[in-house]
Order: sequence, then C-alpha cells, then structure tokens
Amino acid sequence: MQRTRCGLLAIVLLTATAVRAAEPDTAKLKFFESKIRPVLIDQCYECHAAGAKAVRGGLLLDSREGLLQGGDSGPAIVPGKPDESLLMSALRFEDFEMPPKGKLGDDVVRNFEQWIREGAVDPRTGSGPLVAKTIDIEAGRQFWAFQPISRPMLPAVADSRWSGCGIDRFVDAKRRETGLEAAPAADRVTLIRRATFDLWGLPPRPEEIAAFVNDPAPDDEAFARVVDRLLAAPHFGERWGRHWLDVARYADTTGGGRSMFFGAAWRYRDYVINSFNVDKPFDRFVIEQIAGDLLPYDNHDQGRDQLTGTAFLVLGPTNYEEQDKEQLRMDVIDEQIDTLGRAFMGMTIGCARCHDHKFDPIPTRDYYAMVGIFRSTQTLIHDNVSTWVKRPTPLPAEEQAVLESHAQEMAAVQKQMSALEPELKKMRSTAALPEAGKPHIVDDPLSLPGVVVDDSNAEVTGDWISSGFLKSYVGSGYVHDGRTGMGEKKVVFRADLPKSGVYEVRVAYNFSPSRSSKTPVRVIHRDGETLVRVNQQQQPDVDGLFQSVGRFTFTNDVAAIVSISNDGVDDGHVIADAIWFVPAASDDASRNGAANEVAVAPTDDAVESSARRERMEAQHKELAKSLAKLKKEAPPAPPLVLSIQDEQKMADYHVCIRGNVHQLGETVPRSFLQVAMRGPAPQIPETASGRLELAQWIAGPDNPLTARVYVNRVWQKLFNEGIVRSVDNFGIPGDRPTHPELLDHLASEFIADGWSTKGLIRRLMLSQTYRMSSDRQEKAVGADPENKWLASQNRKRLDAEAIRDALQMVSGTLDLTMSGDMIRPGTKAEYGYQFDEGRRSVYLPVLRNCLPDTFTTFDFPDPNLSTGKRATSTLPTQALYLMNSDFVRSSAATTAAWVMKSATSDEERLNTLYESALGRRPSPEERYAAMTYLKDAGVELTSDRAWTNLVQTVFSSVDFRYVD
Repeated sequence: MQRTRCGLLAIVLLTATAVRAAEPDTAKLKFFESKIRPVLIDQCYECHAAGAKAVRGGLLLDSREGLLQGGDSGPAIVPGKPDESLLMSALRFEDFEMPPKGKLGDDVVRNFEQWIREGAVDPRTGSGPLVAKTIDIEAGRQFWAFQPISRPMLPAVADSRWSGCGIDRFVDAKRRETGLEAAPAADRVTLIRRATFDLWGLPPRPEEIAAFVNDPAPDDEAFARVVDRLLAAPHFGERWGRHWLDVARYADTTGGGRSMFFGAAWRYRDYVINSFNVDKPFDRFVIEQIAGDLLPYDNHDQGRDQLTGTAFLVLGPTNYEEQDKEQLRMDVIDEQIDTLGRAFMGMTIGCARCHDHKFDPIPTRDYYAMVGIFRSTQTLIHDNVSTWVKRPTPLPAEEQAVLESHAQEMAAVQKQMSALEPELKKMRSTAALPEAGKPHIVDDPLSLPGVVVDDSNAEVTGDWISSGFLKSYVGSGYVHDGRTGMGEKKVVFRADLPKSGVYEVRVAYNFSPSRSSKTPVRVIHRDGETLVRVNQQQQPDVDGLFQSVGRFTFTNDVAAIVSISNDGVDDGHVIADAIWFVPAASDDASRNGAANEVAVAPTDDAVESSARRERMEAQHKELAKSLAKLKKEAPPAPPLVLSIQDEQKMADYHVCIRGNVHQLGETVPRSFLQVAMRGPAPQIPETASGRLELAQWIAGPDNPLTARVYVNRVWQKLFNEGIVRSVDNFGIPGDRPTHPELLDHLASEFIADGWSTKGLIRRLMLSQTYRMSSDRQEKAVGADPENKWLASQNRKRLDAEAIRDALQMVSGTLDLTMSGDMIRPGTKAEYGYQFDEGRRSVYLPVLRNCLPDTFTTFDFPDPNLSTGKRATSTLPTQALYLMNSDFVRSSAATTAAWVMKSATSDEERLNTLYESALGRRPSPEERYAAMTYLKDAGVELTSDRAWTNLVQTVFSSVDFRYVD
C-alpha cells in the first residue's frame, strides 16, 4: 500500500490528538526491584509476609495482591495516589507509624511516593516463602540465551534477489514461512536519507543526494560507496557513540541527593566517540570499560584510553551524601553490577541482590560472587559527602620525565624545610619574641610555655563561625562572630593555673582591616575585673599572633577567666582564638589592666640562640621562596579522569541477608554467572580483585551472551526493532528472538570478523533487507502488524538529538567542532542551566535533573538507567514544541533568510527548502499549498515573516522528523 504524503496545507491546519505509544515497564520494574522490594523485605516481611511467625493486622506485603487487598484497615496502596494510600501514611508517621523501630529516611519515603504515583508496578504474584526454590543451573542452561553460539547452515535460495548474503537468506526464509512477500527496494533518495541519519544522525546535503542519485554504477556498488563514506567520517562516532552512552547511563552530574558535577565525565564521552570512529574491537571496548586500569599499555595514548574507559563503572546515579557508608558502598556496587549485566549480557543480575532471581537461573550466591569482585575495587572516597576516584592519565615519556624531575626538586626542598622546622618551632615557642610581619600557626598549644586555652576548649555563647581562612592561629583554627548578634555573643576561656602569682595575659588573633578596632577583652583576676579594648586591625606584638593585654595576679584556688565578646562592637569582625597565660618575672600589681605597656623580655636561652635562630629563619625563608618558585613553574599536571582502582585488600564477600549490608551470611568465593559458563570458572588470584578476569570472561568468545546482545543492539538501531525486541533483557521475562538462526549467524560472523562494529554495520546495511522500502502492503499489515517477519523496512522517528541537529544543520548554524568540555566554568548547580546552541547534541551536558527541552520532549532516555532502546512517543506536546519553541522559531528564521537569498523565484526557493530539510522536492500538492500560502500571506506579512512561517511548518511536518 503506497503511503500518501501529507500535503503542506493539511500540515498547517491539522492539530492531531496524539496517543502516547506504550512504554516498556523496564524502568519501573527496575525501580521496584532496586528501591522498593529491598525495603519491604528488610523492614516489613518480619510481620507482614506469609512466612512471618504472626501476621500483624491481617496485612501481607509480600505480593501485589496483598498490598491492594490490604489488612484490617483497608487497602495498603491506591496505585497512582500516594496521598490516599495507607502505606504512605504509615511511612510518614501520620496515623500509623511503620516500621515501629523508627521512621525510614526521607529518600526512602520519596521512593515509595514515586512508586505509587507511577502505578505501583510490582511483578510479585501470590504469597509465598521468602526464599525461592533452589535454582537448577544445569536446567537453566537449556534456555536459548545460555546455549553456545552456533554457526547455522544458510537456508536454500528461493529468490535470486535474496541470495546475496546470509542475512537476506535467513530473513527471506522466515518471511516465506508466513506467506508474506517482500516490499520493493527503496529509491535512492529515500535510501541515502535513511543511511545518513542512521550512521551520522544528520540529514544528507542536497549535493550528496544528487551525487548518489546520479551515480551510474549499479545500485549495490553505488550504495556501498555511500556506506563506506559515512562509516569513515567522524560523525559516525558521534552518532554511534551516543547509542552506547545511552547504555552506559552517561551523565555529567551525579544525581541523587545533592547532585554534583563529575567534572571529567566528558572525557569518557569523547573516549566512546573515538572508540567507534577507530572501530575499536568490541571485545577490547568491553574489557577497557571494566578493567582498563589493569591492562598493560605500549604508549601513553593507549594507557589514557584504557584508564578513561573505566569511568563506565563510575557514572551511575549516586547519593554521595548517604551517611551509612557501608550502605552507600553496597548501593554503588549494586548499580555497577546491574548496569554491567544489562549493558554487556542483557541480564538483570541486580534482581538477585535480596533473593534468588525470580525468573532467571541466577542464585543470590552468583550476585555476591560478583559483589566480592567490586568490593575489592575502590570507586568511592568516603567523607561526610563522599566523592569518587579520579586518576591522572599517563603522559608522553618526555613530559613524564619533566614532571618527575620537578617533583624530585620539590621533594628535596620540602625535605630541607622539614628538617629545620621542628627546631625552629621550639625556638619560636620558647623565645616568644615579637616578630613583625611573620604570622604563623601554632599547631600544638601545649608546646607553648605557661598555660594556653584554645577556642576549642572554651565556653561559647551565641552562634560563632569556625574558620581557618587566615593562616595565623592556634590549634586547628579560630572563631569569629560574623558581625551579627551584637552584644549577644561571648567566648569564655577558663584556665587552672599551676600556682598563684603574676601572669601576663596574651590574646591570640589574626589581624586584618576587616576586624574590630575595639574588641572587648574582660579579665577576671584576684583583684577584680579589668576590661581591655583590643584593636584587632593591628598586628599583634608577640610573634605576630599574640597581643599582651597586661599582667594580672591570679590564685590557683579559682580558675583564671578571660572572656571575649562583641558587646559594643560596630566596625568589624570579632576574633576569638586562644588565651596564653605566661608566668611573669615579678609580681608588679601596679601594672594590672595596663594593656600593651609591657615589652616582653627574651629569656637568656632565647638571647643566646637568637643568632642561630636568625640564620635558620633566613635559610627557611629562602627555601620557602624556592618552593614557591617551583610551584609557580610546575609543568602542567596530567588530566584527571573518573576511574576506579583495586583496593589494597582483596577478599571474597558474604551474602547479605535480604540484601541488608548489616546482616551478613555465608562467604561466597568471587566468581561469575554460573549459568553462562561452560566448564569450571576462571581462577581469581588472591592478590587480584577479579575485575580483569571478569572482563575477559564477559568479552570471551565462549560467553554465549555478549556477542548476541551487541549484534542485536546494532540490528535494533538499523531496523528500529531488535531480533530480540527486549534488547536489554535476554532472560526468561524477555522476548524470544524472531530469527534465532540469524542472530547466531550474525554473532558468529561478528566474532570471526574481530568484533568489528563497522564491519557488522556494513554487512547489515548492504543487505537487501535493510534496503527495502518502508511502504507496507495491506496483507503484511494485517498478517504481521508488528512487522516481526520483515516484509518491509520499519519507518523510524528521529530521536531528540537528530531532530535538534537537523534543525541546526538545515539552518546553517551547526558547529561541527568535536570533543571537549561543554560545561561553563564556575557552574555549581543543574537547575536554571542555559544550554548553549550550535554544537552537536552529543556534546550538550547531560544533567540528570535538568535536560534541554528538545530532549525531554522527544523521549531522551532517563540517564539514571541503562537504556538500549529508547521509548518513542507521539504527544501533543511535541507538536506544540515545534510550533512554539524559540529554538525552532530561530532556526526557521535563519533558514528562511538564506533560502530567500538562494534564488530569485519562490518556486526555486521552495525546491531548495525541501531538498535541504526533507531530502526531496515538494509534491504537487505541497507546492500548490505553499505557493498559495505565500501569495495570501503577502497581503498581511513581510516576505521574511511569511517564509519563516513556511519553514517552521516544514520543520513541524511528519516527513521532517521521520525516516522511511
């Protein structure tokens, strides 16, 4: 049945009521398995499961039916309505309070809200024991996906048109079994537009279309030249690299909690793009992403690539603020295992974290056998807010030599300084002589003679702010009043002096013009109370750190008290650091309260060593200058990449009972998926994490999953549906292959061809199956509505990036510069981020909580999930976006401007517009509608405005955003 092209006039007038295509439940199922089921098992099953000793309130939470039916108080959940669900009321501690031992974290409560709001997807049926029946691994190996890859015989040729390659012979044989006829070959205009979008994600230029259409060579030969040209261009890596970034759940921010910027994620993006452009063998690509840091390398470029590839394991969404660090560690490992399983093997391994897999032959022991591998790998650097590992990349030999030589020079200077500092510190503390312009830090207050009370041991009233910004202080820092709460803030220093007598009281502070000029210091002594105002804008007299406020008599039967407040201060910050009580040489009571009158005399020892101290100070000063100069002249540091590294200690790990990291069971040796192995598992040395062995097993030719999964992914991108339609799930809940022999044929050829992605794509695109028209015959539509048997090609809607890039390319504003960091310097937050226009969409930052409008409108995948096949929807919001977006309107105006300059007649301009935007000339109906519009619009609109409206209408058309 020939498809009728929509006339332009109909496009202008039609407002379609669109229905969203059914989305797969994969993401929602994963959310349930990772966020909901573990909490139910850990927190609820003890009292609300069929295996509980006593079911409380008649409520069972171990099945979807139990949740919907509820207990004595009614249904536990109302799908889609969390605020009407009793379960949410209990979790929020509103009416009921569950679990009784304490309210769960806010993030857990939010997860349950989201789960219920999105329909409470739950695969559990019935009620049963918490432990699944024993998994029979040998029986599981009989499932098709775990069978060894075969090399099936090619079917006999029934039609000479389909005899050229094994792909066509398998497809034609299956199609004939169903009684269907193949669609004719697509015309050259359709074919080059399809191929260019498939390989580049961009529309073909009019001159490229003309060159192919006018090529006198036979179709096979002419199209092979087109495919080879497209595969050789760098745009190929940008397009196919983006496909892998979907699988790798690539993003530039962490998501979870306080979403932070990774900073160097873009290096992984560029690594992926380059890997596809150089046609890196896929098995090597797999190994580098799992264990590239453990591979030897011949040169720095290879070493850099291998290290950069390991960012695959770091890029997952993580709440680094999680304070239970063992839970955080296990959550990260769980995400790594789940993503690795889906990406490379099409298996939902993460479902076995809390129990044996409900569907696939994956026991919990297998899951924790892999956990041991990733617990022997460091991904996190723990802190209050944890972070991730970053590692320097290898440098060229000559640059590395310069860097090492410089580091040795710095180390030598630092060693000399370190040798001087202990004695200098002792000299400074015992001499306590004024030293103008030489503020310093007293790390250990106890090293000073007399009695020192630091702010960390003082009594604080009011909200003081801790700081260490100015590097002159006692102990670990100082506090300041923040210039707020005047008269309300006080720091009281109490000292138990060893004996009664006269002591000089010294106040520590770092001076600055921003300080208070009249800081009140109140001293309570034997003879009463003395208030001294200290000008903290001036440098202290003693050592550049302490200021004497006078000599006072104290008795040792009561504490000596000195307080600092902000009472009466109106011109700066008040600093409170430390108080130093120094025994005086005489009991001169007449000097009580006379601040800044005493010149502290040096001790005899200080006088005797002053010359030596001066020499050492001068030497230390020169060394410090040398060190500063070396730091200033330091060669560029090697770039840092997100990465991982083996832990210092390698070890097997325990099964976590019900997935709870704080309830450990038996220890499981590190290993892989039993069901996918034939023969004994590879041995993991005690001194190794097992990552390299895991990577080599996943990418090995004997693994029945990896090659099948990958060739199926490639097929899906070229045919819109996979041979296995559930591209991320080759397990029992997934779809069965429509052409199992073809899948094995492709997988075996792929391995034999050195795991070449470009070779695989070329083989598929040169087949007659790929080159069929997408026009479907009525019989095929009725007998095979999903086109499983490939009676025609599948029509494809462009994805978000292709739509955005095509708009820019047609308008002439597309910047084809490759690679680089696209996040503006100084950016701290995702929200409100303004995305730059111009560059290809693959280079736009992927912010997990803030995506560009084009992305959210046209089904960009959730970057929190590994996604092999994007959802494709048809929504009114998409039409509204194309009609109202400033970006689309600007692209239309820019296109209209150059189209109007391209020719002198509207007829020729219209040809130019259609050839650039749609790859063809307008149909008679479209030409008539457009020319009529331009004529009628000219009465009220300027030519610029009329042409802009016309261009935007073409951009909004079905033909612009679909490929036949």
